[in-house]
Amino acid sequence: MSSKNTSGRRPIITNKTKKRRLFSISSVLAISFGSLVFVAVLAVLGISLYSGLTNTRELLLDKATFQMSAVHRNLTSVLDPMENRARFIADLIYEGKIDINDPDSMDDGLVASLAGSRYIIGVGFMTPDLSLKLADRKSRKIVETHQDKDFVSLDLINKMRENPVGSWGALIYSPEADATLMSYQQPVIKKGEFIGLVIVAVPVSVVSDAVKTKGLGKDEGRFILYGKDHVLSQEGFHVNSSVVTYEGVAPKLSEIEDPVLSTIWTAPRQAFRLIKGGTNFEGHFTNIDGDYHQFIYSSLEGYTDKPLIVGYRLPYEDAAKQFFRLVWAGVVGLAILVISILIAYFIGRKIARPIKALAMASQEISSLEFDNVSQLPPSRLKELNEASDAYNTMLRGLNWFENYVPKSLVRKLMQSGATQSETRSVSVMFTDIVGFTPLAEKMTSEQVADMLNHHFELLTKCIEAEGGTVDKFIGDAVMAFWGAPDYQTDHAARACRTAFAIKKAIEADNKLRLANGEQPIHVRIGIHTGRLVVGNIGSSGRLNYTVVGDTVNIAQRIEQLGKSLAKDYPDAVLVLISDAVRSEVNDITAFENVGEHGVKGRDGKVKIFRLT
Repeated sequence: MSSKNTSGRRPIITNKTKKRRLFSISSVLAISFGSLVFVAVLAVLGISLYSGLTNTRELLLDKATFQMSAVHRNLTSVLDPMENRARFIADLIYEGKIDINDPDSMDDGLVASLAGSRYIIGVGFMTPDLSLKLADRKSRKIVETHQDKDFVSLDLINKMRENPVGSWGALIYSPEADATLMSYQQPVIKKGEFIGLVIVAVPVSVVSDAVKTKGLGKDEGRFILYGKDHVLSQEGFHVNSSVVTYEGVAPKLSEIEDPVLSTIWTAPRQAFRLIKGGTNFEGHFTNIDGDYHQFIYSSLEGYTDKPLIVGYRLPYEDAAKQFFRLVWAGVVGLAILVISILIAYFIGRKIARPIKALAMASQEISSLEFDNVSQLPPSRLKELNEASDAYNTMLRGLNWFENYVPKSLVRKLMQSGATQSETRSVSVMFTDIVGFTPLAEKMTSEQVADMLNHHFELLTKCIEAEGGTVDKFIGDAVMAFWGAPDYQTDHAARACRTAFAIKKAIEADNKLRLANGEQPIHVRIGIHTGRLVVGNIGSSGRLNYTVVGDTVNIAQRIEQLGKSLAKDYPDAVLVLISDAVRSEVNDITAFENVGEHGVKGRDGKVKIFRLT
């Protein structure tokens, strides 16, 4: 006989599929949330730090550029007017407006030129024969000297003869002014003849003060170097000389007391990485006994015979404090990142907890032990709370459901996956309470229900203990079968052992009933074995896993046959089996042949045996 799925539903697939790697939802949520937060916060932090670093770099570069531009501007605002003054006087001499042969004209012209700038300490004119006429700002008088024994003056005249171009000369010390001077020399050429030299002098201290203070805040770290090896001005330094000299006019770096500036070129240093192309200055860091200092400087050409290196220095902490702020911001950002990841992990675990509880509860439900399953608590998350409500509603429904569907049958179907109808050899049992109707008439409805529930509980335990399936309760009767859904080759023996167990249980229960003043009950049992259809029978909305066929009818008729045989066998439990059952049972000898009897709906007679 071909099998057919009568349920109209997809059969349960029991094939073992390839085992997939499974992940904990709490781990997935925690890692997912943590990863999203990590990427988001790290991106924001990275962009913020990059922007902050770029802005800080630009601000520091702008500051350094402004400082260097201000220094240059201050220097040129002092020195450029000196050049202009020297050229102006030279032009006046060239044009004859100042007559070098007229002492009064020369004196007036030189003294008047002092009024052009408050920085000029003196203006002079030196002839090729080393005669010098000098207008002194301090005395506002003309000083006349002959410099024939002054090698500085001789050197200067010789250089001008060879290259008669206006220029700034080397630093010189003037004993009359008691100061180191910067001087600009402008030759006067008339009719192709070198007729003299205009000299404009300004003290180095004036230049140094202008660089330090003019237009800038007070900064003790500012410096001016004369070339790379000398300091243009140094507080407390003095030249001991009674003649004009080039020597010793500026101290060497190695001679000054400043331990930082004196090692600007010799201390271990590293490049100032912020400085790139396009800036008007340079810079580096030095390491002096573990202390770092930053130097920013630029070179100014053309104001002495050597380049002037002007700049300023800062302690590394001051120079890098903006970057320290960024570092702290980065540390705080990383701390926030870690805290955010921990919070995300906590939230993920929090969200996963009810889901995990739902999964664990679902596993408990799969065991069909609904009494041991607790309801899920409510959740503040809408979807999870709805899932919890739905689960709790389902659990309540299952608690009622198990009262109507045999748990053992459901468990067997889950294990075997049997849903298709088929023909099998099955043993069927019917039980019935003798004289139930008159007994029930003496009891209330509640007492009847309690008695039946207790009676069915006794029988069900005995049936399920032998692997049987309770098919249905019919009034006070029970129908059960063996051999389905599990294949049981000893299904007839199981049915007979169940009958013996029921007999013992009823006898024991009757003793309790008598002790309680209740009337004992008597039970008839009929068992038959044969082939019948087993499977899901019913409509798509209401199915029963049951057995259908003549074997069922015969089992019921055998149980009913006990009515006519009861007077001969007044046992509390009368168990009748068919010859088909006896032939299947080899290990049971306690039976008695009660003859052949006709059964309703069947031609011929059936040989009946009583289990004793």
